[in-house]
Amino acid sequence: MTNKDLYYFAGNCLSLDDHPEFRNEIIERSHTGRIDWMQFVGLCSNHFILPVVFLKFKSHGILKYLPEELSEHLNDIYELNLSRNKQILAQAKKITEVLNKNNIFPTFLKGAGNLLDGLYSDTGERMMGDIDFLVHEDDYLPAAKLMEREGYSKLYEKENYTDIKAEKHYPRMAHPDFPAVIEIHRIPVNEEQLKELNTKLIDTEKKPVTNLPGCFVLSDKHKIILNFVHSRFGDDQSAYGIVSLRDLYDLYLLSKRRALQETIAAIGNKPQAKIYFAFAKRVLALPDEFFPPESFRFKLFLKKQDLFLRSTFLYRTYRTSYFLSQRIFSGYLAQFFQMFYSKKVRQSVVSKLGSRSWYKNHFHLYNRFFDRNS
Repeated sequence: MTNKDLYYFAGNCLSLDDHPEFRNEIIERSHTGRIDWMQFVGLCSNHFILPVVFLKFKSHGILKYLPEELSEHLNDIYELNLSRNKQILAQAKKITEVLNKNNIFPTFLKGAGNLLDGLYSDTGERMMGDIDFLVHEDDYLPAAKLMEREGYSKLYEKENYTDIKAEKHYPRMAHPDFPAVIEIHRIPVNEEQLKELNTKLIDTEKKPVTNLPGCFVLSDKHKIILNFVHSRFGDDQSAYGIVSLRDLYDLYLLSKRRALQETIAAIGNKPQAKIYFAFAKRVLALPDEFFPPESFRFKLFLKKQDLFLRSTFLYRTYRTSYFLSQRIFSGYLAQFFQMFYSKKVRQSVVSKLGSRSWYKNHFHLYNRFFDRNS
């Protein structure tokens, strides 16, 4: 199977509940050796979906047909993630308690919000790296100071010419006694997407968490919008290419609570949202009721996705070119020209060029990127 075949095969595994007949194909492929399970595990690991794949295989009676080592590996990953997610729930409870004592009431976003809202069938189903939560702008810096007093520390420092008060979120913070890194958000999405979703809109529909008083989660409509915005525009996702299967699975679950057709009216960038929803339908092999047939713009998007999935070399080349161009043109050269009219930027550049930590941070940035791209 090619990487493209495996990607769509994994998508079908995620939606087994909607087409249980796919179970027979999985079993047949396993018996005949028509699937490279090592490659499959690698792809699912990269997309953070191994625990949910395990749960789907378990609920549909597939595990006994897999190689024993594979079944054991999937079970081990699930158990580790279940334990971690229980710790994350305890961490979210502690964060809420600390903030509530200071009259701050967080709204948990993305995976943590979905977990608190009972979106998943099992506590160990969703893999998470961060706990993202939103606070009102006036509470943004006070919340960060409270977390620092609780033992959280920044994983990195912002460049000293950047106004931290204007950032989307505070620098990521970690605590030695808790598993997840936290991101305290001033705004839920990048500035360019605030028309799609902002704190004022969220406040009109946010829901209190039943089992954890003092905090909130987004409405299902706003969860779908955030899923779309984050998947297509967050962290340069639209430029970097291949859509995350974890994001598509979250969208699939959210669509069972609220039809995507009902949500599309609340989205400003309807053309891109329609492409994203239609792509989810294609990857998860869902009927047209999930979202209507595709447009010409979708077909162009699909060709780009398929091209990247078929050619690892092309995908890595594209990612590397985009990454380096952002660093060179939007980073170094932009600051070079800003030096001529901004004393603050000029002082910052001079300071960084004489700072060993700046070179060290840049080395780690490039090292992380090329490790992921290798």
